[in-house]
Amino acid sequence: MKKLFIASLLCSLSLSVCAADYSIKPKVTELTPPPTRVLLVGNSFMYYNCGVNGYISGLSKSLGIKISTTMATIGGAGLDWHLVKTYLRKDGLASYSTLNDGSNKLSFNKYPDGKVFEAVVLQDNSQGPIHPELSKFFKKYAAIHSKDIRDTGATPTFLMTWAYADKPEMTKQLADATIAVANQNNALVIPVGLAFANALKQRPDLKLTVADNRHPTSAGTYLEAATILAALTKKSPEGASYLGGCEKPLTEKDAAFLQKVAWDTVKNFYGWK
Repeated sequence: MKKLFIASLLCSLSLSVCAADYSIKPKVTELTPPPTRVLLVGNSFMYYNCGVNGYISGLSKSLGIKISTTMATIGGAGLDWHLVKTYLRKDGLASYSTLNDGSNKLSFNKYPDGKVFEAVVLQDNSQGPIHPELSKFFKKYAAIHSKDIRDTGATPTFLMTWAYADKPEMTKQLADATIAVANQNNALVIPVGLAFANALKQRPDLKLTVADNRHPTSAGTYLEAATILAALTKKSPEGASYLGGCEKPLTEKDAAFLQKVAWDTVKNFYGWK
């Protein structure tokens, strides 16, 4: 009993991922080479607070990391709602953009390697992987989308979402369910859910979800973005001057804390040195 208490205490005081948070080891632990063009497929867990893609952009530019993200999201969606194969056609998403020079002219993007995206991050319904009626769709469409993504030369990855604030037991449930399906599809898992749990162990005062206990606050989206960036690029988000915030930026203290949590979580989850 004493040893169990000490282990629990050390777990709560550490920024590393605790073994109790998941029981299945991830098969894929890095993307080589790191992707520079990424498609994010998900729902409101991605598009809240003006979009996690904007936070990823802010962090990466602050750190000099080359990565661009495009987001395709539907409120409440599971992977079965998304036509990922259609998103990946060459004349579709990211085929052109508006020049940021005040001219309002279009730039038709060319991809010499023939790949519009090098990686696709798939995020299911927030309870889909563990829901008694929805989990079958998660498993089915994880396989379908993974194949379609690989057929374009891109790499599929899966985003592990976080527990509802009033249901912390979801952390391990979502972690194991997401890792299991990702392993079946030989794909990387981005451990955002573990990062949320890790941050709350250290700072239970820091609000990562809004009043509905599900959707992210600006701090939650910041942590989500920092974890995605770290996992995809194998580079630490620590030291970024970008403070995020759709309406109000984070404090430097909170941003630094979340950057460290993201990096420590990712390193420990993948076993990086």
